[in-house]
Amino acid sequence: MFIFAPMKIADYKSEIALSIATIAMLAVIFSLNDNEEPKNIVTPSLSPKKSITYTPRQIEKINDLMLFMSDKPKFNGAMLIGQKDSILYTFSHGFADYKTRDTITDTTAFQLASVSKQFTAVAVLQLYEQGKLQLNDKVISYLPSFPYADITIHQLLVHRSGLPNYCYLCDRKKMLDDEFFSNQQIVSELIEANAGRYFYPNRRFQYSNTGYAVLAAVVEAVSGLKFESYLQQNIFQPLKMSNTFAYRAMKSVDYPPHATGYVNRTAATDNYLDHFLGDKGIYSTITDLFTWDQALYTDKIINHDTLQLAFQPMGMRPTARTNYGYGWRLATYADSIKIQYHSGWWHGFKTMLVRVPQDTTTIVVLRNNSNRSGGVSFNQILSILYPSALPDNINFEETDSVAIEADTNQVSLYDTLSVE
Repeated sequence: MFIFAPMKIADYKSEIALSIATIAMLAVIFSLNDNEEPKNIVTPSLSPKKSITYTPRQIEKINDLMLFMSDKPKFNGAMLIGQKDSILYTFSHGFADYKTRDTITDTTAFQLASVSKQFTAVAVLQLYEQGKLQLNDKVISYLPSFPYADITIHQLLVHRSGLPNYCYLCDRKKMLDDEFFSNQQIVSELIEANAGRYFYPNRRFQYSNTGYAVLAAVVEAVSGLKFESYLQQNIFQPLKMSNTFAYRAMKSVDYPPHATGYVNRTAATDNYLDHFLGDKGIYSTITDLFTWDQALYTDKIINHDTLQLAFQPMGMRPTARTNYGYGWRLATYADSIKIQYHSGWWHGFKTMLVRVPQDTTTIVVLRNNSNRSGGVSFNQILSILYPSALPDNINFEETDSVAIEADTNQVSLYDTLSVE
């Protein structure tokens, strides 16, 4: 296993040299057979029985990139590359809190922002698998007061509901005065605001944080649990994700230690939007996210066949270069590498989780400073890991920023009625 902290080239070349003899014969291109039986998750380690795709030289190039990004310093965060239940590389640099000078490590928890959506999608699919809901059911079947009778759970999952942005509808003072905040309150605010919608259901794709916040309310209604409790009992605990939790910004709750988000050097503060989950709000670490992603190749928390529903391109036209399933964006890198990913940003945190199903690669990048110069390009990482693929000019990690920007625009109903 290659685990790098920031160091000079001479310091880690000896480690790589010692490892070459062990894995040189294993450095071959490997693709998972679609019919292969999923394996149970194990403690991350380099097993000689598994064919690791990447060579020590590729890992060295990744480390060169990370050292360059942190030299100024630019990069403030943590990143990980793993494959086949083995962590191949980790890197951490900078401060979790500039004031206390606490350094970032593999166990530092970051706000995941929109990467949280995949946990919401899996929670819904778990309930579907148990027969407690159907994906084409109307939302009002579970939330009787929901003011849009024609919207389905499926349409929320793929961002085709046309719901207005809840950020503009919530009564901020009322939210701040309440002792406990529930996603059910978003439904109440939609009712009280008597808000119109951007377009009728299924007319087009438009990224919607409101949709995923409502999905969390559906999970609460069906399971009888608070959303954070549902995630803890059905995902985090079974996978032993001990540094992962849902954050609702309640003063009465003693949350585990976590990084502070910074917009440049200014610490971000909570606001009333932090009281809602589903679209954001999960804190996790690079190693916990690796455990999560690799577990999805098994049946440990959800049947593998059920999960494949999440990876169908249903949000946009089938011919679109990037698409959306249930909680994951879908794309083909360089016209040959299928990827499933999501990125996000919130309160200075910028996050990215990428999975490559053909060889079970997991790439995680978590930052707590939104300084644009501190980013690590998703394309740079992929070009090193898959050098035989043609270069790709699409900046995949920017898609969420563009989508969230669009979600903040008040779109008129009549401007968006054309069928996509």
